[in-house]
Amino acid sequence: MKLKLYSNSHSVSCSKVEVVLDYKSIEIDKIEAINNYSSFSPTGTVPCLIIDSQPIADSGSIVEYLEAQFPTPSLLSKDNQTNAKIRFMSILVEEKLVASIRKLFPLVKATSHPSDNLMISNIFQEIQKNIDLVFKLQNNSKFLATEHLGLCDCGTPSFFSMLKEFEIHFQKEIEKSEKFKKYELSILEHPTTFKEYKRYGYEIRNWISSKLLA
Repeated sequence: MKLKLYSNSHSVSCSKVEVVLDYKSIEIDKIEAINNYSSFSPTGTVPCLIIDSQPIADSGSIVEYLEAQFPTPSLLSKDNQTNAKIRFMSILVEEKLVASIRKLFPLVKATSHPSDNLMISNIFQEIQKNIDLVFKLQNNSKFLATEHLGLCDCGTPSFFSMLKEFEIHFQKEIEKSEKFKKYELSILEHPTTFKEYKRYGYEIRNWISSKLLA
């Protein structure tokens, strides 16, 4: 079986896949895609995993495939109920945390409009609301669903990196609960997630700098 991954170092969705690859020590033919995504991806997006000749262009589907194909070390549990929670929290990370913070990207620019401040404030309020929801549903566990790193945690290093850099750039601050701080510490202490947190933070800082110079 031949695997090829089209990825992009700036992509939040690709970051999630990077965590899985690193955690499982999976060696894969990886191509840094800059543009013309539609030439290899049916949806014109990255990441896109080519399994033999079949393209899979969805980060959630890709990480599920990698978990099934390379089960050790596992990012799921042996308990179906726990796995349901892991997958549910994965959706919340993607559709609540990441989706809301992504709205700040177009507002990073050298020249702002008077209406931008209101939009930025509203987005930060949305991020706050979604953070509160996620950590209300989190168990009193080290990670989002269990005591061990799970699929639902693979998308959070990039989120924490973005949050830190956007708080600095927009001079806003999210109110962080004790559960939030405890979980953030778990991410920073785990070698795999800390590595991606640092890598993606570097990418975001460079991206912000380039936007301000444009």
